Amino acid sequence: MALSRRAARIEPPGPRPVLSACLIVKNEARYLDGCLRSLGGLVDEVVVVDTGSTDGSKRIARKRGARVFDFEWIDDFAAARNHALDHARGEWILYIDADERVRPASAARLREQLASPAHVAYYVLLHSRPRFTPYWEMRLFRNDPRVRFRGVIHENIWPALAKYQAARQGRIGRSELALDHEGYEGDQSTKHRRNLPLLKKRLRTDPTAVYSWCHLAGIYAATAKPRLAERAWTRALAVVRAKTYRQAEDCLPYVGLIEWEAQRGRAVEALLEEALVKFPGNLYLQYLHGRELMRAGCFAEAIPAFDRLRRSGETGDYDHSFAYDIRLLDVIPYESLATCHFKLGHYAESRSYFERAAARDPGKLEYRVKQALCARLERAGSSQDRPLGRRPGH
Repeated sequence: MALSRRAARIEPPGPRPVLSACLIVKNEARYLDGCLRSLGGLVDEVVVVDTGSTDGSKRIARKRGARVFDFEWIDDFAAARNHALDHARGEWILYIDADERVRPASAARLREQLASPAHVAYYVLLHSRPRFTPYWEMRLFRNDPRVRFRGVIHENIWPALAKYQAARQGRIGRSELALDHEGYEGDQSTKHRRNLPLLKKRLRTDPTAVYSWCHLAGIYAATAKPRLAERAWTRALAVVRAKTYRQAEDCLPYVGLIEWEAQRGRAVEALLEEALVKFPGNLYLQYLHGRELMRAGCFAEAIPAFDRLRRSGETGDYDHSFAYDIRLLDVIPYESLATCHFKLGHYAESRSYFERAAARDPGKLEYRVKQALCARLERAGSSQDRPLGRRPGH
């Protein structure tokens, strides 16, 4: 049976639920009702673990039929998430946050996937921010006491899931579920204050946590502590360089330091070249490569980098391990290609790309103006190339 839009609580006895949605919340009244509504018809039960709300979060959860449990916050996200897993009765777990929504999906198709005995987990497609591309995230896995989160922050299910997968010789697939996240917009100062001590704690116990070093660097940069930010990115880079096996997120210290150094007018060519060798499929590094070539006046050499971005955006053929600003796949390469061709005197090509950029961003008058300029220069060039002689009709 599925949780309805006005769900009643699911209480034993009865058949074991197929799918449990698990959330941890604290003062999430702003988002929680929308999250729970989006789960209607897809999950069999919702488990909400509250870590100390003083707003109406628990009341909203109960009204929507969730099973609500209190858990004293001990500065440990994994502990709170695992408490929710301990109370889940479903065969499968969907872990979701209060500021996320499940996009409308086929419940029947989802049940077909979960009925597969060969699979132990599925990725879902996460839209982490508005106007960014989605990426695959592990959110759907079998409910087993061996599969638990680790880490006080950036809690990770993968170490336990990998062991469980090996023991079961199971497969990991991709589901048709897609989530929208709403919590990265607006003022992040409260989250910075909460996360800073947790990041320090995490890195004391696990100094190889690349993502945590980069998150720490980002907080320091946002709070005007440049030396600490640079130091954190440098520590992350040292960890990556010492690895024999790299993950997609290991490109983050390269991106952070390249942008940091470039903003200060420092040379980044060597670091960028190293990053491109290690992460040839990362589109943001391709953008940084093209941008640095343009800054150096190497417009012909920059064209292939931006052309790759253009093709990736037009075909959708790129690695979905990261969320990219969607402008990186259309407006930015169109504008950059237009500028490169203009500098090379290729006015027809430049006009064409300014036209495409204007179509994607019609509110930016600059593109229309430059498109018209290219058209005039193109006509002027054609006139100069016309053979001398009498005009037609004379």
